[in-house]
Amino acid sequence: MTETINIRRAAPADRAALGRLWQELMEFHYRLAPDIFGLAEDALSCWLEWIAQAMEDDNRIVLVAEAEGTLLGYIHGCLDERPPVYRDRRHGTICEICVGEDWRRRGVGGKLVAALFEWFGERGLPEVHIGAAACNPVANAFWRAMGFSPHMVQMRRVVDLAGDSTN
Repeated sequence: MTETINIRRAAPADRAALGRLWQELMEFHYRLAPDIFGLAEDALSCWLEWIAQAMEDDNRIVLVAEAEGTLLGYIHGCLDERPPVYRDRRHGTICEICVGEDWRRRGVGGKLVAALFEWFGERGLPEVHIGAAACNPVANAFWRAMGFSPHMVQMRRVVDLAGDSTN
């Protein structure tokens, strides 16, 4: 059976389903790297407040994919600027994307990205940036399939709070 997947702006009524998808995303990342993706006790309520603000912000958009009244995934994007020293300052940023596990590899993520690119295009943005965890081969393969390629390397070093600066 082929379901019709509809992409639309997220609405306040989507709050609970968005929260479940976000928790699935965070649990996936926690399994990859618990030292990086450990969450605060109130993480879900903080995220729900943050995403509600994003839905109201003209410089941000939250889109959802649904089929037969069920939320399958979401994507969150925003308008961004680099410092004024650059010729091309404005760009889009994909902040988050999540497709529920049962709907992965069925084109939902691609539809969400395409809809977000349409929104970015309407705003005349010349390029789109994303960040993906280096330890997440699934996400990195997805982004490459969507036409993205690395342009910056972000690095991390844990601070030794015991005072040893030789690490």
